[in-house]
Amino acid sequence: MSHKQVWQVAALLLLPLPCHGQKTGTKTQGLTAQLNPYAELSVPATATLTNGGVAFQPFTGTVSINFRARTTATTGSASLTLKATSDFSPAGGPSVAAGNLAYTCTSASLGTPCSGSQTVSTSAQTPVVTVGAGVCTGGGGVCSSSDPNTAQVSFTLSNQISFHTGTYSATLTFTVSAL
Repeated sequence: MSHKQVWQVAALLLLPLPCHGQKTGTKTQGLTAQLNPYAELSVPATATLTNGGVAFQPFTGTVSINFRARTTATTGSASLTLKATSDFSPAGGPSVAAGNLAYTCTSASLGTPCSGSQTVSTSAQTPVVTVGAGVCTGGGGVCSSSDPNTAQVSFTLSNQISFHTGTYSATLTFTVSAL
């Protein structure tokens, strides 16, 4: 067989063969995704209150909170709250239960910070930030441009002459929830 014949045979093998009954089909597939309300937060592990060395002046300090939230479009909401989960110890010093610890909400990049002075409670959660329906963290548009969002809480601890000297500590729990 000559080279010419080999090339002709090879060329014939490369031609498409007719296929009877070849069909194409198209199917569609629906996709769903359930996007639920979302809430997340982070706070420093500890915060120190100071009074600048002035006798019987209140102790003060500020805590910065980072949070994220997404609420449902028409009826949703989110809230950031705090509660003292343990009173100051040891005994003989300030007491959350006696109303010695108060705070103000000085700012929030998403939602509305609490208004006025709030007293920290050992029995109930108290407000820090309230977020309305149809809002979210990050991304712009209807969402906040900040990610994460932030809030500032400024604490004031009374410094009464009757308190014993020493170092006292209490535990606060911040909670964020979204609907």
